[in-house]
Amino acid sequence: MGDGRVEVGPVLAGVGRINMLFALDAAPPGPRWRALGAPGPGAVAAEVERVRGSLAGFAGVPVREVEWRVGASLFQQGLATRTLSPVLAAALCHGAALRAEAFHRDPGAKGPMVLRTSQRWAEPIAREDPAAVAGHIAASVLAGVLEPVAAALDAVPRGTGRVAPGLLRGNTASALAGAARSLGLARPAVREAAEEVVRLLAASPALAGTGSYTGRDAGGAAVFRRTTCCLYYRVPGAGYCGDCALAAPGKSG
Repeated sequence: MGDGRVEVGPVLAGVGRINMLFALDAAPPGPRWRALGAPGPGAVAAEVERVRGSLAGFAGVPVREVEWRVGASLFQQGLATRTLSPVLAAALCHGAALRAEAFHRDPGAKGPMVLRTSQRWAEPIAREDPAAVAGHIAASVLAGVLEPVAAALDAVPRGTGRVAPGLLRGNTASALAGAARSLGLARPAVREAAEEVVRLLAASPALAGTGSYTGRDAGGAAVFRRTTCCLYYRVPGAGYCGDCALAAPGKSG
């Protein structure tokens, strides 16, 4: 097209080569697929139960031994990782503004989360401008998908469970920092820009107080530490994540 927009297909192929967390299926969403940005309490409750079942299978315990709030937290953090990763990479590596609200998932699918997008052309974005990328992520991923998901989780009947909003915000910050780290390892040319996007969003109203970079590791990558815990340690047999507020530096599950 001659209007400056970017064809999405080649972008998906490029970001999908980073690792599976950055991948979007190139096929159009089918009739059963649902947009991530329009969840209801029933839909997210079903996703939480799916995650609880997976965690219970991993731990070798009955589902009842995995708390609802743990399943809710890890469902949201997984979703945050899977939406933030391709949007960040598409912007910094290809100058393309993927719209997370156009991402779809088949709610009946088993196994790892597979996403498709209904977007075929993307608006260009200044890949050399971390502030522009951070603004796009805030609008498309945080406001477009993760905030509606948090609201849907909060609307689940109280007899089922509840997860603190601050914990979910911390999950989002952790997922963003993890995506930036993975992207920087795979595409060193954009590492500094990716880390700057994290800094900008961690200082923004949406994620303020959720965590910050505390130094660099032996490979030169920035090390992020969050101020909350995703509750993974409460899964029987699990430990702490590397960026957890409860874990001593260098201690992880």
